Amino acid sequence: MKVPAATTSPIIAHPVAFDAPDPGRWRSLAVVLAGAFLAGLDFFIVNVSIPSIRASLNATFAEVQLIIASYGLTYAVFLISGGRLGDIFGRRRMFMWGITAFTGASLLCGLAPSPIFLIAARALQGISGALLFPQVLSIIQVTFPQRERAKAFGLFGTVIGLSSFSGNALGGILVSADLFGLSWRPIFLINLPIGLLTVLGAAKFLKESHSPKARRLDLGGVAIMTLALTLLLYPLIQGREAGWPTWTFVCLAAFLPVLIVFVQFEKRVTANGGSPLMELSLFHNRVFVIGLFSGVCFFSGAAAFFLISTVFLQNGLAYSARHAGLTFLWFAIAFLGSSLASVRVQPRLGSRIINLGAALMISGLTGLLWITSLRGTSLSSLDLAPVLLIYGTGQGFVMPTLINTILINIKGHDAGSASGVLSTVQQASFATGVAVIGTVFFSALGKLGSTDAFIRALRVAFSVNICLLLVTFVLILQIPRFPAREQIH
Repeated sequence: MKVPAATTSPIIAHPVAFDAPDPGRWRSLAVVLAGAFLAGLDFFIVNVSIPSIRASLNATFAEVQLIIASYGLTYAVFLISGGRLGDIFGRRRMFMWGITAFTGASLLCGLAPSPIFLIAARALQGISGALLFPQVLSIIQVTFPQRERAKAFGLFGTVIGLSSFSGNALGGILVSADLFGLSWRPIFLINLPIGLLTVLGAAKFLKESHSPKARRLDLGGVAIMTLALTLLLYPLIQGREAGWPTWTFVCLAAFLPVLIVFVQFEKRVTANGGSPLMELSLFHNRVFVIGLFSGVCFFSGAAAFFLISTVFLQNGLAYSARHAGLTFLWFAIAFLGSSLASVRVQPRLGSRIINLGAALMISGLTGLLWITSLRGTSLSSLDLAPVLLIYGTGQGFVMPTLINTILINIKGHDAGSASGVLSTVQQASFATGVAVIGTVFFSALGKLGSTDAFIRALRVAFSVNICLLLVTFVLILQIPRFPAREQIH
């Protein structure tokens, strides 16, 4: 599909100076959120389909791991580059190229005749997702006036949260339904109609925008950052399944020195008047920096929660995949309601709504540990409903507001760089949380398979989650209640 040239739409260079907002901005938001949903959905949807994929393609365990890792790794590694490409060549254009390529890669995944073919198609999906996803935040940043960004980012956070739940639930439903005898393939083919409609919507409703500061792609920065993120993420994604061999620790140890090299390289590019991959001036913004550290703690725990809870329900309590997925419906209902309500509550509470949400999540996890210990093997979905409602309500308050708080003071010309950094931190935190807290859980579980052993392991792992939420709570207290009212230079 040919993507229309960017010159067919008016250019928005400095959106913060708008007197009259774009009248089509809410339709634009619907379009970019559809793309964000697809990228998030495919991060999770494969997990419940792995047994069917392995049986159908005769895949080895190593190949199965790569089917999962190839998407997550390429997606996370290229997010910053994707954001910068949008700054340079146009956010609308890059979004359209990204969603078009993502749709094509989904078709290749659905038709994959072998594990190697599927691994390569998943990697292409990841690269395409990294191209489109940062444009979503950038387009919101440059399309909406500041007074409406909280609502727009709130809807974005809602969509991202629901995509994680939907991935697990929808994957299980599609595989169980075995539509047209296609087994697992519909989990990818379902992207085709959504992707095509999104491309058409983007062509009609999105306006083009660039950053006047970004003149060319910093290829040296791309190479160094790609190496750094690979050294961090690949061992985190593969390490636990591989038994944490020596190479995983060597790679993790090498990450920080390579990151330091990247920062020094970017400083030289900036000093020489070049266009760096990452605008280091972003890190002079106190709210942005504290928000990112808060995001690391929050996203790490949020990602691990679903992994550990699913393992606990299916392996510890012998729930079926469908039963486990439907149990999280309580969480989804609460998350949807509170994330939508956060748009109305935030103008009164400001960033303190994040503190409220973190406190509710801590209460939900504490209640979860209590009810699992109390009920043991007789634990039912109805028993879990109250604590999942509390936890989901808290997360619905935190996620949309945290994203808005991190980006609230970012200027339009830095939107792509900031969006890429935030998206990369989010995905790296997902991988780190799953690897670290997952390792804590399985180490505590040991080789025992009794329900009591699972409950003890759950208590240890979720204690880490609670500590991360406490750190998030304290960090957010360091941010002004209404950071948009501060002028940060």
